[in-house]
Amino acid sequence: MPGLLKMVGLPDMPLLSVMLVITMIMLGAALLGWLADLLLDDSGFGTMFNTGILLVGAFIGAWLWHRYGVPTRFPAEAVRAAIATGSGLLLLISLAVIRP
Repeated sequence: MPGLLKMVGLPDMPLLSVMLVITMIMLGAALLGWLADLLLDDSGFGTMFNTGILLVGAFIGAWLWHRYGVPTRFPAEAVRAAIATGSGLLLLISLAVIRP
């Protein structure tokens, strides 16, 4: 578990804190998936599938930023959260556009 946390840029935390962070991430992704389902209408994939796509895109974006990111003057956690959110939404929108 510590290796997975460090891979996405989270510090080594107690189990209760990890569960709280994962719950907050899941609730935020579910909320964004629901909003995306409302905005995309027929182009969307459904709330749960939208949430899954958002989580996969956010994980990939956070991992890539952690691995290849350019240093900025902003706090690293804020940049990583913005990159994860943006990459999740970018993946969802690009899949919605590509979908026939």
